Amino acid sequence: MIQRKQTIFLFLAFVATVVCLCLPLGSVELQGMGVEPVLYNLALVQPENNGVSYNFFYAPLAALLVLAAILEFTAIFLYKNRKRQARFCSFAIALVFVWLLLFAYYKYFDLTAVGQLRQNITAGLPFISAVFDFLAFKGIRADERLVRAADRIR
Repeated sequence: MIQRKQTIFLFLAFVATVVCLCLPLGSVELQGMGVEPVLYNLALVQPENNGVSYNFFYAPLAALLVLAAILEFTAIFLYKNRKRQARFCSFAIALVFVWLLLFAYYKYFDLTAVGQLRQNITAGLPFISAVFDFLAFKGIRADERLVRAADRIR
């Protein structure tokens, strides 16, 4: 049954993850003068005189969110196999929390050498995605308990 509430939660988690992938996470206030670099999940984009330079040191952030988005999107269509769907949700939650830890590391230890990071609201979207994944996981588990209870009654 694809019309369950878990499907809506998984879809909202997928949308939040993809939006976070596409939008900037924040900008870095430089300690000196100059144009502020912008942090995306894939790279730190620094405008320069001759063009733009990219620092792909932050690519693991994008990789974690891409994997989480793939798991969330795939879990939508696994409604016939609730155990696997619940497992995909739990893996997506784990990936998002690893993303949050890695982002915190980059924010407080790596970017402090360059300047201070001013976060956008986009940086909070993975947490919202994890909440939706958790709600979907909880709903999937409730459906599994309901099916097992119905099997016992027969």
